[in-house]
Amino acid sequence: MRRIAYALAFTCVLCGALIVVAVTTTARQPAGPGASDIASLSFQPHPGARLPLTAKLVDEHGRAVTLGAYFTKSPVILVLEYLRCTSLCGVTLRSLVGDTLKGLPLQPGRDYQLVAVSIDPRDKPGDAAEAEAKYAALLDRSDAEAGLHFLTGAPAAVRRIADVVGFPYRYDSLLDAYIHPTGFVVASPDGVISRYVEGFVVSPSDLTAAFADAEQDKSQGPLTRLLLLCHIQGAPLGRWTVPVTAAFGVAEIGAGLAAIAIFVAIRRRRFE
Repeated sequence: MRRIAYALAFTCVLCGALIVVAVTTTARQPAGPGASDIASLSFQPHPGARLPLTAKLVDEHGRAVTLGAYFTKSPVILVLEYLRCTSLCGVTLRSLVGDTLKGLPLQPGRDYQLVAVSIDPRDKPGDAAEAEAKYAALLDRSDAEAGLHFLTGAPAAVRRIADVVGFPYRYDSLLDAYIHPTGFVVASPDGVISRYVEGFVVSPSDLTAAFADAEQDKSQGPLTRLLLLCHIQGAPLGRWTVPVTAAFGVAEIGAGLAAIAIFVAIRRRRFE
């Protein structure tokens, strides 16, 4: 009877392994024309990467500036967005400025800089000036404009920044909109990416912790990011969603059946 139990456990594990191999092989097959892998447009974090501070941009007044002009003595919130966005870009900025930053006892320009770089070449300095005035009013501080900056630039310069951040984006002509991740990064005063904040809501305590890490040049390592990913239920893994989910599911089922089989074998042995 014990041999039967062991054989059953081995068979379950073997079947599970075969299922995972089959599903993974299917997932590795190239997608058909026109198929979209949404996971390829999520953040691809590069904590510890140094931003291209020499990238040339244009500020709200039409003046030529570099990204590094805003990296002085305080942490920098870098947001990649576009001003024509009618969905989550505005939600992210309103939440960040009107809810989180407004509630913190921090002075814009001294304690932090918020730099928003447009990914849409149709956005011009006039649009950026309107955005600055809008969010300065939302922050509702006399020194708001000292810490809020909305920049535009040539596509090559913006793409260079986005690639270092790990912020993929593409223009959809049918929607007349850009598809891109939602969130922002916090960087140290010397331009090193310290923290990724994904989504459009961040608590004051989380942002304060991100500022503290940036001031000390701390960044999330790969293990931390893996743990965070593993604890995000329903995280988009693209074509690997099925095999990864199947692997964990089969492993759990196999382990459970194996445990039952061994338990039965032990019970049988006691009564023989």
